[in-house]
Amino acid sequence: MPFFDFHCHPGLKPQFSDPETKPTPWDYIDARLSISRNLKLQINKLFNEVLNSQSNLTQLIEADVKMVGLILHAPEQKIGRALAEKSITNKGRVNLIDSRRLAYLATGEHSYELIKEELNWLLNAIPARPDTKLKLLTKKSDFNEADSHTVHAAIIIEGLHCFFDDPNEANAKETYLKNFNEFTAEYTVLSINLCHMQQNQFCNHAHGIQFFNAAYFYPTRNGITAWGMEMITLMMNKKILVDIKHMSLKSRWQLYTHYNSNADNRFLQPLICTHAGTTGLSIKDRVKYVLKKPVDKGLVYEITYLKPQSLHFEKIYHNCSSINLYDEDIENIILSGGIIGLSFDQRILGFADENVMPGLTVPHDQEYISHEEADFFLGPQPTTLPVWTEAANVWTTEEFENLDQSLYSEMHRRFLVNNIIHILWVAGNNASINLQEAAKQICIGTDFDGLINAIDCCKQVTGLKQLKKDMRTDVINGLSKISGSAHVIDADELLDNIFYHNGKNFMLKRLMEING
Repeated sequence: MPFFDFHCHPGLKPQFSDPETKPTPWDYIDARLSISRNLKLQINKLFNEVLNSQSNLTQLIEADVKMVGLILHAPEQKIGRALAEKSITNKGRVNLIDSRRLAYLATGEHSYELIKEELNWLLNAIPARPDTKLKLLTKKSDFNEADSHTVHAAIIIEGLHCFFDDPNEANAKETYLKNFNEFTAEYTVLSINLCHMQQNQFCNHAHGIQFFNAAYFYPTRNGITAWGMEMITLMMNKKILVDIKHMSLKSRWQLYTHYNSNADNRFLQPLICTHAGTTGLSIKDRVKYVLKKPVDKGLVYEITYLKPQSLHFEKIYHNCSSINLYDEDIENIILSGGIIGLSFDQRILGFADENVMPGLTVPHDQEYISHEEADFFLGPQPTTLPVWTEAANVWTTEEFENLDQSLYSEMHRRFLVNNIIHILWVAGNNASINLQEAAKQICIGTDFDGLINAIDCCKQVTGLKQLKKDMRTDVINGLSKISGSAHVIDADELLDNIFYHNGKNFMLKRLMEING
């Protein structure tokens, strides 16, 4: 069976390499630690898995991934700076990462150049097999489902910052708009994220990066800016969708209000989230599982959450950080006619990352809320929020410490299924939503070849076929727990749709609306 991936990055990792020697997007990346001129040593398992290829173009064809959201992304200034500060990279020990390239990225003056360079490289690199190719989709008729040697791709831009040259120059906005209009006139762009990991000029972001200096990536602003609203209008005029991933909760709520100003569910255009996880919570419960009092860090409050237990599976939990979707986010996306792509990042899906706070073994998640949004998110007295003191309904230290690592693959698969079932549960509880239609608004958005720690049951795109097969029993069990769903949703049809048909149909419909 063919597959669809709404969010994959076959061209991201080589952007950190020496441009003269970087691998092509058709090559498998094998990141290694250099210990001498003629000797390479494989680096630790986790780092190696994160840096190695998860969805290069050859892998996509081998896995029969017929259609993708092709992500173009200019690594942000502070990503370059933060990577350069890691001793394993600044000493030149990883052959994939070039210190001169990191310094180039750290200037923050080349974003537009970087996405054009990435796209040109993706389109013109010589395939590993001469009969294979990458094809950009402009209109519906460009897609040939019978062609098993082509990756069909629609462009998605991860971050409005990608159209900047030097953001600090006197005429930065004028140049920015020239770049934006030039690119979107030449290429069909399906969607754009307003923001990404670093503070930007358009809207406040949700904190979402864990292994660098957190202060580099603090979200310090308040909702969507005036320029951000201008760009939303410009995108709508060009029929470009907003991908809500990475937006702060307040920014998302402003967007929903703008798109559905009369609260009549007549949205101005569909909302999408290409690579999502779910919090398992309503927005009103967003600070219910706070582990300790918020810490005032100056511009932001540091929030540490326990991991709430799933409503649908025993010993399965959620990441309730605000980068993930609350129940109301899910409702707005579905009611707008949009679609949710499921990330394969194990942390986003809810699995525990014991490395976030050294020495704290209770499973938890951590984020930062800007002072400017604190009243909206935390209330008038953030440092006096009550903390969760019960042992029930959260992942406990004892349970976590007694985990059998040989079961991680099975657990990760169930965490993924839990996110699917929760979306359907939310849909089924809303009288304005048709559950069968909502089941057609979920797809796969792996984030492969990004910088994610992928689920053990599917470390790369070639594992999709086995994963889909292995999910069947858990999907059947999950559907049986949603009132009425087992009678209207067939598990096999649901899996076929989530792994292929839903995303393909949404993308083709959107292309037809844009260009016919």
